[in-house]
Amino acid sequence: MGLFEKKFCDICGDKVNMLTQQKLSDGYLCSDCKHKLGSFTSGWKQRTVDDVKRHLELREQNKQKYQQFNCSATAGGSNSSIQVDFNNRWFFFAINNRDYKSGNPQIFDFSQLQDFWLEQEYRTLSDSDRDGIPDNRDNFDNRQLNNQNNGFNNFMNGMNQMFGNMKTGMVNVPLSAQPFVRNADSGYTSSGSIKEVSGIKACFRVTDPYITNDISFTVAYVSSNNQMELIQAYETGVQIMQLCQQIKQGGMQNMNNGYCQTMNNAYGQQMNNGYGQPMQQGYVQQNFQQPMQQNGYSQQPMQQNSYAQQPMQQGYVQQQQPVQNGVWYCPNCGTQNTSKFCCSCGTPKQ
Repeated sequence: MGLFEKKFCDICGDKVNMLTQQKLSDGYLCSDCKHKLGSFTSGWKQRTVDDVKRHLELREQNKQKYQQFNCSATAGGSNSSIQVDFNNRWFFFAINNRDYKSGNPQIFDFSQLQDFWLEQEYRTLSDSDRDGIPDNRDNFDNRQLNNQNNGFNNFMNGMNQMFGNMKTGMVNVPLSAQPFVRNADSGYTSSGSIKEVSGIKACFRVTDPYITNDISFTVAYVSSNNQMELIQAYETGVQIMQLCQQIKQGGMQNMNNGYCQTMNNAYGQQMNNGYGQPMQQGYVQQNFQQPMQQNGYSQQPMQQNSYAQQPMQQGYVQQQQPVQNGVWYCPNCGTQNTSKFCCSCGTPKQ
């Protein structure tokens, strides 16, 4: 019983490589058996060999669930998303991890989703003269003007600050995203640097005996000083949160809950008033060009579901409600709107 004694896997019996093994409370796993554990699982040093055997049985059962999974709706970015099967009341995270690559992503029941929220990711930009303008976009070094009282220099300094803030001002958290963002940190630090949002991350908490940590994935990365990318990242994050709300509610009964109108008002108003540029038709079309996306996420055809079988056409929408004051119907897609642009396809009000 020495330090260099050979050890063997308690699942398959193969020799254990001490550099790649998984230590258990009462044994070891070899590298191959270790990789059979779920990607989201943790705390195996405190678990037993029996725990591993039970978990591997559940992973085999999970394969059968995944084969039966019929995606009804999805929300997220091009690399990571959440996918939902409303018929079976299942969902999973389409994240590029070991489980997803092997064709066996962890399938969760609706009841297992306990919490969900958005977090902002940051990059740090240097601001040597602490004027609120990053050095890489600052045309003046205000430290050279501190000892000058010349009126022209003071005027130029003020103009530089105003112009710099217009170029680099941080986008406030949109109204529709505010209920979900939990670390809305300040963009400035006391060390002469500026924190700029570099991405939006979606976070989830599930109940599972083998998953002890929160699950998260980056919704979208944002280029430096690209406000349009940042707005789109917030919008995608809200779409994910809206889909999670449907999971928590247990179904699709509240899909048409005015989300489209809320998004249009919140983003349109902030872009006109806060971002200094008008809402453009191309931007709306880029984000809402998918069919049946009125609730903020892409709704896909479902089998044996009367809701999904309702026609989403201009004639159908116009027959449901008469035209009211301030309400107009898009001549392109038939969506009901109250703002200047269609919240579904971006067509301007006639």
